[in-house]
Amino acid sequence: MKLLLRIYYFLSFVIFYILKLVQSNIIIAWEILTPKMDIKPGFITAPLKISTDFELLLLSNLVSMTPGSLSIHISEDKKQILIHVLYKNNEDNLLKEIDEFQKKIGRILNIE
Repeated sequence: MKLLLRIYYFLSFVIFYILKLVQSNIIIAWEILTPKMDIKPGFITAPLKISTDFELLLLSNLVSMTPGSLSIHISEDKKQILIHVLYKNNEDNLLKEIDEFQKKIGRILNIE
């Protein structure tokens, strides 16, 4: 049963991440193709709910592979991650997305 649950969570995460990649690529392509760039770059600090080194590695890599964001630093106490984003004006939405990434990563890796 645990194996089926893990497969389900993994497949739902893959679909979720592919949709986020497509969405981010479309937004970045739109910014490049339109004459007025509407970006507001900056840094956000997101709280971390995951704590193992592998989970943090996975999160930072997934964030960095998504166009428009780059993981910069994870605090020594593993409580916060610093991310450079192109759209700082959407900070609340970005924090919700980072939280959703963490929940899905935790679900995949911590099935008991």
